[in-house]
Amino acid sequence: MRTVPSLGYDIFNILKASDWFAGVADDGLAELADAAQIRHIKASQRLYKMGDKTSSLYCLLSGRVRLSIIGRLGQEFALTELEPLYWLGEASLEPDGTRIQEARVKADADVMLLPRAAVFKVAESYPVVYKNLFFSGLRRSRKIYGVLDAALFDSLSSRLAQRLLELLSRYGQPLDGGTLLAFQLSQNDLARLIRGSRQRVNKVLREWTEQGILSMRGEYYIIHDLGLLQTRADSNE
Repeated sequence: MRTVPSLGYDIFNILKASDWFAGVADDGLAELADAAQIRHIKASQRLYKMGDKTSSLYCLLSGRVRLSIIGRLGQEFALTELEPLYWLGEASLEPDGTRIQEARVKADADVMLLPRAAVFKVAESYPVVYKNLFFSGLRRSRKIYGVLDAALFDSLSSRLAQRLLELLSRYGQPLDGGTLLAFQLSQNDLARLIRGSRQRVNKVLREWTEQGILSMRGEYYIIHDLGLLQTRADSNE
């Protein structure tokens, strides 16, 4: 990672728009902005790994980051793909705590770092920050429980359809005859996102291609029938 200039990012207004700092007056936001650093991180590098002790909160400004749980033998269970203006790393507010997830950069990213000490200092004057973080944690826990529920109880086909629909809601681009999932996603990536094997994912994708639900252009997916894909997501066969 290397520290870079502001690159034109409006740090003050990014902080002002964050749910974490809602209710903090401009002087507090300015103090956080003065403490912030921006770093550029290349694809495949990690923002942090499981077990790390870190002392910063992060905001993804550009690029893409994947949050995953890594097993003892190196197995990866991908929880979600993060998009710009997502805040993460609140676990660093626990001084003796360690990371329980891995954050790996999937596409070159600019990341803003806020030192823990600066956040605590502002929170002393604006304790609403703790309330914001509490409710943010609850919302994120619900999403993670939803991912775990699907992994434990839904069929692989249903999980795959659910993930594709979720990604399309954020990265879908309309085109003639379908909707393009506008970033590269390999079958290995999909397998990690749904806790399945690449071979089984490949089999389902072949079936969906034959049924006219989707097609592939390299590692890009084009969905031709969103209705059928939703039916597969709702089915547990």
